[in-house]
Amino acid sequence: ETPFEIYVYLMAFRSKEILDQYLQFFKSFMDTYPSFEGLPDNSDVLPEGVEIVMPPHFNMTFVHFLPGGYLNGHTVRISYLGKTKFNFLDEAKIGEWLTKLHGDKNPKRILDIGTGPGFSAFVLAEMFPESEIIAVDLAAPYIRMARKWQELRNITNIKFYHANAEDLSWLESESFDLINYAYVLHEMPADNAMRIINEMFRLLAPGGLMNGFEVPFVEPIAERWTYVEFNTWGHHWQDAGPQGPEPYIEEYEFGTMLTESLANVGFSSVEYIDYSYFEGIFKAQK
Repeated sequence: ETPFEIYVYLMAFRSKEILDQYLQFFKSFMDTYPSFEGLPDNSDVLPEGVEIVMPPHFNMTFVHFLPGGYLNGHTVRISYLGKTKFNFLDEAKIGEWLTKLHGDKNPKRILDIGTGPGFSAFVLAEMFPESEIIAVDLAAPYIRMARKWQELRNITNIKFYHANAEDLSWLESESFDLINYAYVLHEMPADNAMRIINEMFRLLAPGGLMNGFEVPFVEPIAERWTYVEFNTWGHHWQDAGPQGPEPYIEEYEFGTMLTESLANVGFSSVEYIDYSYFEGIFKAQK
């Protein structure tokens, strides 16, 4: 990662008054990166015989100011470099906490949702070398990057797929012992997040565990509104105007309400571990 890349990425958070001009510059810079293109219908990374429906929000309001969002393959590198900025994109920290919370387990089958370039999937593969890991992401270019990285790392117990975690009907119910995700549910409207939560519950075997590295659910109402305003710049994700780095955070904090929603769909032993202002760990069991 170059100092200029750090500057370009972080400048977005200071560009509220000139956001349109900044985004033009950001896009021109992103266009110099590899695009990770594949077949036009993405069948090169889809599960065999499976078609997916792209939720409208995914190509409408983009998180972290990424030009064209995650569907733009030119954003893969800048998202990969997020490992220096977000704690649970750092494989050492992912490994530390997965070991602390689940290292004594012996899952035979693991699902990693929103795998991106594959950070969590690779950690899980090394922790549990005898397990089968299915890693999915809604952005096909990121799956192509993850597959290339998998070849370089010579890791054989992961299968990376382009898929929508709201509908994983091609996967058998109660067929996973552990489901993990990182930074997923706060990046979408609450209705979409709830569909993913329901799918996680369906796919977990009885006694199976869910682990989520996610944005905190802020309990005190006044602090929650402050958190929302800070991250959205006061704009709802469907409204015009300079939307902040996390345009869906109001949906997450006041709609998804993760600890409550996990319990409502049937999870037990729901636990939240506070980690930082921007991150926490959610645990639950089926």
